[in-house]
Amino acid sequence: MTSFSEDKLFKNINNQDARILLDIINVETVKVKIWTKELRLLDPKDYVPDIILELDFENLIIELQSTRIDDDFSKRALTYVAIVNKDKENDKYVNLIVLSTVEESKIVYYQFNEESVFSYHVFSLKDLDAEEIIKTVEPKISNGNNIGGKELVLYALVPMIVDEDMEKYIKRVVQNLIQLKNSSDSIINLVFGVEWLIVDKFVKNQEDRNILCDLLGDRMSLIYEYGERKEAKGKLEGIREGKLEGKLEGIREGKLEGKLEGKLEGFREILLCLVNSGDSLSEISQKTGKSIEELEDILADN
Repeated sequence: MTSFSEDKLFKNINNQDARILLDIINVETVKVKIWTKELRLLDPKDYVPDIILELDFENLIIELQSTRIDDDFSKRALTYVAIVNKDKENDKYVNLIVLSTVEESKIVYYQFNEESVFSYHVFSLKDLDAEEIIKTVEPKISNGNNIGGKELVLYALVPMIVDEDMEKYIKRVVQNLIQLKNSSDSIINLVFGVEWLIVDKFVKNQEDRNILCDLLGDRMSLIYEYGERKEAKGKLEGIREGKLEGKLEGIREGKLEGKLEGKLEGFREILLCLVNSGDSLSEISQKTGKSIEELEDILADN
C-alpha cells in the first residue's frame, strides 16, 4: 500500500468545502468543522465511522451505505454515536445520517432496550442522476476547466448513485479524479477523501482496492506534503531531502508499475514537483533509475 495513511483523510479540508456534504443532504448550519481520523477513531478493528462534522448544535456522523439498513447496521451506528459522545470535546448532541444507494429517505428507529429508542436519518442517493453528473463533470476534467466543489463531490459519489456495477464506476471516477487541475487543495482532499472511503468500503478485490487507494493516496500525500512544507517555510526542500524518495524508489523498482495506466499520473505529479523545485533531469534520473529520455517523454505526455 502507499505511504499515504488514513489519518490524513480530510485533514487539509477547509470548513467551506466541508459544507458541500451538508448541502447535498440539506442540512443547514453556520458552523462546520471536520474531524480528522485521530478524533474519529473508535476501535481500530470494528468501529471507524466514515465522516464526523461538528456543526452549530450537534456532532454529525455521515455514513456511506450500499446495502439495506438492518438491526446489525443500527447496532453499529448506535456504537458510533455512543463512543463519539463519550470522546467528544464539546457539549453538543451526536447524531447520524446515512447516505444510502438503496433506501428511500426516511427515519430509522431502533429500540435497544425497553425504555430507549435510537433514531437516525437516511438520505437517499437514488434520486440523483448519475449520468447527468458524469456528462457535466467529465468534459470539464478533460478540458482542465474549473469545476464547482459540489459538482466534484457529487461526481465522487457517482459509484454509489449508480449502484450497478459499482466497481467499474469507481475505477472510472478514480482515473478521472487524478487528472484534476485548477481545483484547490482543500476541495481535492475532500473529494479524494470521499472517494478513498468508497474504494476502501466497496471494492472487494484486495489488489484492486490497494491500487485504487494508492492512486488516491499518492496524490493526497503529495498535496499534504506540499502543504506541510509550505506551512514550515514555503519551501520544496523536503522533496530534495528525500521525503518522496520512497515513492520514487518504489517506481524505480517497479512496485508501482504495470497495474493501472493512471499510476503514471502520480509519478508525473512527483516529477513536476522535483523539476519545479530546481532538480535537473540528470539528478532525477539518478534518483529514479529512469533515463533522461523517459523523463522527457513523461513530461511531454499531456
